[in-house]
Amino acid sequence: MWFPGSETGFAMRRIKLPTAAVAAALSILLLAGCGQEQTSTTVHMITDNGAVIIARENRASGVVAIQFYVRDGAFFETSEEAGAANLLRTLMFSETESRGPGEIQRAVEGLGGYMSSAGRHDFVQYSVTVPAGSFDEAVELLQDGLLNATFDPSRVERERERVLEDIEDMLKRPVDRAYRLCLSEMMGDHPYGRLVEGVPEVLSELTARDIEERYRERYVGNNVLVAITGDVNPVAASEKMADVLSGLATGVLAEPVSPAVTWPAESRVVVERADVRRVCQVVGFPGPGVTDRDNVTMDVLLFILTKGRSSRLNTRLKEELGLVHSVSAGWYTQRHPSPLFVWMELPEESIKAAERATVELMKEIVEEPVGDDELAKAKMQLKVGNIRMVETAEGQAFHDGYWNAIGGEEFASEYLERLSLVTAEEIQRAAALYLGSGIHIAAVVLPD
Repeated sequence: MWFPGSETGFAMRRIKLPTAAVAAALSILLLAGCGQEQTSTTVHMITDNGAVIIARENRASGVVAIQFYVRDGAFFETSEEAGAANLLRTLMFSETESRGPGEIQRAVEGLGGYMSSAGRHDFVQYSVTVPAGSFDEAVELLQDGLLNATFDPSRVERERERVLEDIEDMLKRPVDRAYRLCLSEMMGDHPYGRLVEGVPEVLSELTARDIEERYRERYVGNNVLVAITGDVNPVAASEKMADVLSGLATGVLAEPVSPAVTWPAESRVVVERADVRRVCQVVGFPGPGVTDRDNVTMDVLLFILTKGRSSRLNTRLKEELGLVHSVSAGWYTQRHPSPLFVWMELPEESIKAAERATVELMKEIVEEPVGDDELAKAKMQLKVGNIRMVETAEGQAFHDGYWNAIGGEEFASEYLERLSLVTAEEIQRAAALYLGSGIHIAAVVLPD
């Protein structure tokens, strides 16, 4: 998985050891890199009500990261619910029966920490990072927010208006608008084609009662995963979190509301004029999902295409042909197959030529193996990025939470080994599968 602005994959080798605590499997994680071997202990626990806890020791700094992952998001919404998961996410950990609006966040900050949340298609995520000595106090605050959330109708209305404003602002940014337009055209009725933030018309009809009912239904043991990483005893930390999660009902495991992904059968161009200042074009191609064997291979291909000034996209479209002001590419690894995108800001007169040059560049990768130097550089960049990200408490917690939440734990655990085995021939084969047909969607946003 890689997307501009993030270096992900977060993989490491895992060696299972015998059980050392009730309902907990301990493992030793060996992180290869910089000529050093680092070890840490991990506890993997499943509570009686189905919640998953992954607690990892990381003594590199005196902090602890706690991240909650809930099986909710667009992937678990019908079209009539589009945006309910994200609206609920903005309201969680804000007000409880005993604490007023914002008290939990202010209390976390008072401990010297910070908290945030994020909505994704495959899950919603809540993150707290505090000094390790404040772990117990932070867990007590999170317990109240998780178990005793309240949803005042006036506050729900204010949050809804804020989310609607965020959607409006986002769609004024040409890159975001073109990306969303391309995503919708490529994914059709699949939830991945919708905004994570929701559909404005649906959001406008949601009530405080709808939000509370979703909270009662989705925030249950079966749908919750907690990742803890930091300067803590992982056994004690997992047991404390298990006590918190025992207050959740077992509930019903949320099931995806999604058809299988079907890619477009032919290329097409969609154009919108909007209140934007710059021209943007996004070109989308089919891509794999988290369990597909080509996932790591496509990561390497993406780095060859887009990482750095010497990348193929930058060299061809910007420096050689002078067609674009800027160009990049990326994709998200998700449960279901997800598109690979190339986006560019460019003069209006260059739109067709830039689209054509992008497709031709993809076909060249199919027809001719990448060079040894290109391949080695991309693999090293990915390896370094993966190792660097898991060095932080937040990065390791995200590693454990993200990959388990989308069903990619095996993918993550094998990432570096699979990366080392990627060859030029493998890249050609994967490129032929996803890019060789040349079928794509080009989405263009122009100023009014």
